[in-house]
Amino acid sequence: MKKTGFMLVLIGIAAISSAGDLIVKSGNTYKNYVIMGAAPTGIKVFYNNGDGDRQVILPVEEFPEELQPTVNKVAKNIPAARKAAQDQARQEKAELAAHKKQNRAAAARQKKSAALIKKEQEENKKLQEKIKSRTPASSKNNFFKKNSLGR
Repeated sequence: MKKTGFMLVLIGIAAISSAGDLIVKSGNTYKNYVIMGAAPTGIKVFYNNGDGDRQVILPVEEFPEELQPTVNKVAKNIPAARKAAQDQARQEKAELAAHKKQNRAAAARQKKSAALIKKEQEENKKLQEKIKSRTPASSKNNFFKKNSLGR
């Protein structure tokens, strides 16, 4: 409910605060602007200077005096936006760490499996050599002679 109310207030402020041109104290002009709300580092403004929709985040001090009451209302939400951005960054960092941990575990399992397979192959090779050494060597010629007589 609070989020819905907050969004309605933002939309209302955006509707009130939209005007033809926004000329900030640094001299930049933003045409067809709308103040959309708080961002972690300032106030988010959407505008269109004729080359598509754009957005910019401006510090509170950049806005002209006539917009200061509206900007100050929106600026009250900057700490909450900053906290939300920090929380999101913290969560993304934790997810990245978990992903790296999973990748390391998978690589370790794969390495262990490869070592087990290599060990098994070596054991099989030794077993085959042992069987070969116990089996009497028969002449290949005798084998072919026996088979050719049977035909």
